[in-house]
Amino acid sequence: MNLAGNKFHFSAGFFDRLIELTDGAIPSVLLENVITQLENETQKYFFTASSESNLIRIFSAVYDSTFFFRDLSKYPHHIEILVAVAANSNYLTDIVVRNPEFLYQIFDQTYLSITPGYDQFKNDVEGIQRFRSFTTKLKFLRQIKKRHLLRIGLSDILGMTDLKSVTGQLSFLAKSILTKLFEISHDEILTKYRLQDINVKYCLCSLGKLGGNELNYSSDVDLILFYDKNESFELINKDYQEILAEAALLFIKSATEITGYGYIYRIDFRLRPDGKNSHLCKEMVEYTKYYETRGEDWERQMLIKLNFICGDEKLYSRFYDFIQPFIFPQSFSESVKDKIREMKINIERQNVESGNVKTFSGGIRDIEFSVQALQMINGGKTKSLRNPNTMESIAALSSFKLLKKKESGLLTNAYIFYRRIEHYLQLMDDRQTHIITDDEEHLNRISFFLNFNSVNDFKQKLTSFRNDVRSVYNKILSAKDTQGQIFLKEINITNRAKAEKNIAYLRSGKGIIERKEFDVRTIEMYDVIEPHLLKFLKKAADPDKVLDNFVKIIQGTKFPSIWYHELANKKSFINFLNICQFSQNAVDLISSGKETEDQFLSHRVFVKNIEDMTAIPMRETTLCLAVQHSLKLISAYRFSQILTSVIKQKIAFVLENYRPSYKFFVGGLGSFGGSNMAFSSDVDLIFVADDIESNPGIQKEFQNLALSFNDAIKPFTVDFKLRPEGNKSPLVCGINEYEDYLNKRARVWEFQALQKLNYVSGDKKLFLKFRKIIYNRIKALNPEAARKDIIDMYNEIQRQNLQRGGFNIKKDRGGLVTIDFILQLICFNDNRAFSKYLGKTVPQLFVSIKDNIDGSDLALLKRNYNFLKNTALAIQNISGSRNMIVSSSTAYTAVLVNFLGYKSYSEFEINLNETIKSNNLLFEKYANR
Repeated sequence: MNLAGNKFHFSAGFFDRLIELTDGAIPSVLLENVITQLENETQKYFFTASSESNLIRIFSAVYDSTFFFRDLSKYPHHIEILVAVAANSNYLTDIVVRNPEFLYQIFDQTYLSITPGYDQFKNDVEGIQRFRSFTTKLKFLRQIKKRHLLRIGLSDILGMTDLKSVTGQLSFLAKSILTKLFEISHDEILTKYRLQDINVKYCLCSLGKLGGNELNYSSDVDLILFYDKNESFELINKDYQEILAEAALLFIKSATEITGYGYIYRIDFRLRPDGKNSHLCKEMVEYTKYYETRGEDWERQMLIKLNFICGDEKLYSRFYDFIQPFIFPQSFSESVKDKIREMKINIERQNVESGNVKTFSGGIRDIEFSVQALQMINGGKTKSLRNPNTMESIAALSSFKLLKKKESGLLTNAYIFYRRIEHYLQLMDDRQTHIITDDEEHLNRISFFLNFNSVNDFKQKLTSFRNDVRSVYNKILSAKDTQGQIFLKEINITNRAKAEKNIAYLRSGKGIIERKEFDVRTIEMYDVIEPHLLKFLKKAADPDKVLDNFVKIIQGTKFPSIWYHELANKKSFINFLNICQFSQNAVDLISSGKETEDQFLSHRVFVKNIEDMTAIPMRETTLCLAVQHSLKLISAYRFSQILTSVIKQKIAFVLENYRPSYKFFVGGLGSFGGSNMAFSSDVDLIFVADDIESNPGIQKEFQNLALSFNDAIKPFTVDFKLRPEGNKSPLVCGINEYEDYLNKRARVWEFQALQKLNYVSGDKKLFLKFRKIIYNRIKALNPEAARKDIIDMYNEIQRQNLQRGGFNIKKDRGGLVTIDFILQLICFNDNRAFSKYLGKTVPQLFVSIKDNIDGSDLALLKRNYNFLKNTALAIQNISGSRNMIVSSSTAYTAVLVNFLGYKSYSEFEINLNETIKSNNLLFEKYANR
């Protein structure tokens, strides 16, 4: 589309509204003349129906329409101003509509052409002294901001000022307003507590675009706040930190609150040391200590743009001088270029909008990061490069031959181009946006504003700048890497910067304070194992996780040398690295205490008869299971068998000396009863006694026993939700009462749960009697009615389990729950022989049902069960969570696929989909028999 050919004609509604507004007070000839001039002026812009609407809004807002339209006929430049505002900015239109008194200021071309310095803005803001209340002072500041933004924005649209002047004025305006706002907020809090003659000094500093005097029309304002020393005020029971923090909160609220007069600025203090987890303000010495000991590379980059806002300038100078060696060291121990490049990669990953001029490849961030990298590398020796302003820094780098003339010209021109786009986008609606959309009108407006003949010309220029800037960025940010860095490049590392830090820590104990903590002997021992580590990482499915977990364990020990000595054995080391990759459960347990650490180092985690180790704490048993499962020394089925057996023994041990006068038994249900436990399983129990009435203290006794069970099996917990009437009923149930309940009120799903009943401890004869009661009751069920209830229950579970974000191996349709219900359908259909199904595990049920299922179906069901069981347990061991969800996007997917022996996720997904499909078909088949 040729934008020069855009010709706009006002609508009939526009003419009607003008006639209505002038109310016949303007001669028709004069009005026609005004309309003709307006229409001629619209040809200079990409004028649309929304622009026409803006124009009508402005006309409707003026106080005296007759006088106003007569002036329009006399002064053509008034029309030029109005059309420029209406065509290009809804935001400026809003200001004019709410404040029509501003119009005659912007009609004054002298007023539009001025370029005030900071002192002029500051003097303008001093007009606040005319107002007494805090509220009216805030209103004044909002009005000041709007009045100046209207002037700056309009002169920008009309091309009367350049980018440097626009950003400078926006920054001076913000600084003057924020200075006064913080001062009155501080005074307000001092007055509130009747405090005078405060001896403490504070300093409010800017960062980001305001710090660099290059603010946008709709930027957040990044700030940090500190004071020189704390002081207590006994009469009000507060110290100065609390006073200053309260002032800062009032300042934030006042600045960000949206009113009928607009808001002042969006304030952000999150860049302070320790971010949002720390106090809003601290003593300067705490900030300097933080940067000295824990400051990150991104904070060096951030502090380049540090600048003074208000408070004590001497305090600011002290702080500024102190942190300069941190920002601009004489040399970097690691490549600053790599750190910046890694940060930019992460930004691009997190901001996927293709049209984001700030973050896309070759955009504003590429320019800023290139400039800041050169500043950080060279600023330690050349103080002239320590400039917070991007365009001035480009010029300085060029003058010191750190940028070629062609490169500095390119970066400057591209920066101006991008920032003008950004400004136009924000002027449209006062939104903090940086995104060029694909909307046709949107593209036309930008292209027209930037004086391109067509959208295609604009896009070509944008592409050219992006490619050229990226080329310069790549050239500047390239660096000669160390041997370790070269090797890491060959590894599929996601966060290379973190990986380098992890390697540095493992090698020497060097952490966030950049100091070696390990002795020479420990470092030499690590050097022996590092080649094996790097070789393993190259083949690992998730090398980042392996490194993170290795570091977690070494950080948690007092004696890294013992670990390195143990891991010098190659087989032991490879096993250890596989555990780091395949068992977050094991890593978390090893790093949680000396007992589990010693258990691992002494190789006790590899015992073969885990179920006989009942004397050791359950945490150590769990560690054995996690380790052996991750190394494929035990299967998922064997894992469940062992875990169930150990927990049974733990419970039996608690009851060993319990000799009540009545008979009782403890029964296991759910995954515990069915020997199908995983890391996240609860231990479902029921307590049944022969005589409840004669033992009034029985409930209290078993409540205490339940607590003892929990202590014995931590981190697992007991659960009694499957008892009659659930959590509403007593903990212990008499066998006669239980029988009555089963005969009269129990539903089929409860019999489904009781199918998994297994003996745990107590009186075996009482248990067998109870088992017979269950069998007799199930035998009396109507198979057809039971089948219907089972199907209804299955469908209800699926309705309650609607979720997004992957496939739940346990709960979703086609998963383990479907296999469980297929088995229940078959068993309950054969209810007269139900005794052979009672208390059987899933593999045992496969044997028991062989005469009631097609042979091919049984083989398929077995295969599906083993696949899903293995997958579910692997997910929990790998992730260290209760999760059983699998999808292509989960963090552990690559590790899971590798552990299960698949070459790719797609290969695994094919198997998963086939399993789901065949399970669903089998369910339909046996549900409809």
